[in-house]
Amino acid sequence: MTKPIKYGHWDGCAVRWRSWEAWLLGMDGVWRETNAADVAHKAWVHTERTYWDMFGEVLPLPDAAFCSGWRSPLV
Repeated sequence: MTKPIKYGHWDGCAVRWRSWEAWLLGMDGVWRETNAADVAHKAWVHTERTYWDMFGEVLPLPDAAFCSGWRSPLV
């Protein structure tokens, strides 16, 4: 079972993450993969609805986002 994607913001930027993968929408409008542990500990978490209300229609994530299928053996 795949964990759901979480929504939030960190330093004013939109972020989406799962346990092992995180993406941050930079101020320049480009999605970048970032450290998931940092995001999980420092980001403000929002419901999906609040996220969309706050950020509106943001650029779609890159095709590679959340496609790795990697799962920790500890989960």
